[in-house]
Amino acid sequence: MLRTAIVGLGDVAHWHKAAIETTHGAVLTAVADIDSQRAERVAATWDVSGYTDLQRLVASEAVDWVHVCTPLQTHFDLAMACIDASVHVLVEKPFVATRAEFERLTAAADRADVRATVVHNQVYYRPLQTALRRIKRGDLGRLHSVAVHWAEDIDPTVPGRGDWVLDLPGGEFGEGIVHPIYVGLRAAGNPADDASVAIQQCNTAADGVAFDGIAVSFVTAEDVTCTIQHHSNVPDRRRVVFTAECGHLTVDIGTQSLRYHRHGYGPNSPYDLPMLAGALTDLRNAARTTASAVRETVKTRLSSSYSTHDTHTPVVRREARAIEHGGEGPTPRAEADWANRLFTSVAEL
Repeated sequence: MLRTAIVGLGDVAHWHKAAIETTHGAVLTAVADIDSQRAERVAATWDVSGYTDLQRLVASEAVDWVHVCTPLQTHFDLAMACIDASVHVLVEKPFVATRAEFERLTAAADRADVRATVVHNQVYYRPLQTALRRIKRGDLGRLHSVAVHWAEDIDPTVPGRGDWVLDLPGGEFGEGIVHPIYVGLRAAGNPADDASVAIQQCNTAADGVAFDGIAVSFVTAEDVTCTIQHHSNVPDRRRVVFTAECGHLTVDIGTQSLRYHRHGYGPNSPYDLPMLAGALTDLRNAARTTASAVRETVKTRLSSSYSTHDTHTPVVRREARAIEHGGEGPTPRAEADWANRLFTSVAEL
C-alpha cells in the first residue's frame, strides 16, 4: 500500500485527492500547507493528518509517496526533502525553475533509488491518446508534422493561481506555458538536438509581464516538424493537428473530439467537388463528436469512472504502478528533460 501525502492545498490538490482515492494500492494519509488554518481545515475534512511543514510530515508519518502541489519556486526544495527522506515524489508542472535544479534533482533521485516525476497531465486527454495510438500504428502513414495551437482567455497580470505567479516573467501565462510544450513533445517526439529548436516570445498588450505569447518550433530525429503557439487574452481554443502521409487528425481539447480528414479540400484536392466533400466530412466529424459527448457524459454520470476532463487520474494511476512494479510511468524522463529545457529557455529569453 502506497501511503501518500499531498503538500500544497490549492485547487489542484483536489484533483490529486480524487485520483489517489481511485488508484488501487494508494491511500491518502496526510496533507501539509504553510497556511495552518487551511491545513487544519482540510485535514479534518479529509480525515487525514495535517501539517504545516513537510520536514515534520515525513519525520512523523510513514509515507511512501508525496505529491507536491505548491508554487513553482518551492518545487526543488520540497522534492529534494522527499528524496532525502527516501520518499517517491510526484511534482506538479512546471517541474523546477532552472536547468541546474532539474539536473540536481534527477541525479539525487537516481542515487536514492526513488522516483521523482513531473505531472504532464494534459497528454492524457482521451482523444489525444487515441490520436497518438493511431499515429504509432501507422494508420495515416508517415507523420510529417504536429501543430499545437493553445489559446487561453486569461490575463497574465491577474494571478488566478496565486500572487506567486507574478514573480514569473510571463505572470499567470508564464506558469501555464509548459502545458502546450509537453503536449507538443508527446505528440511529435523530442527535438533532435538544441540546434533544431527555435523559440520566440511576443507581447501583444500585457503591461507588467515580459511576454503573453510564445512560438516554439523544433524538428525531431525522425524529421517530424513540431510548431507550438500559445497566446493569452484570446478566446479559448486548444487543438493539436497531426499531418501525415494519408490525412490529418485534429484533436480539439475543448470538445474532447478527434476529427479525421483523409484529403484536403483546397486547389489540389482529388475530389470533383472539394468544398462539398470537405463540408460533408466536417458534418460526419461533428456527428461523431456529439454522439461521443453524450455517451461519455452518461457513462461518467452512471459509473465511477473519471470524466474525460480529469487528466490527473491516469497520471497518478500510472505513476503508482511504476512505483510498485517498475517501468517508465506517465512521464518519460527524456520528455521531462526537454520540457524543462524549453520552458526555461522561453523564460530566459
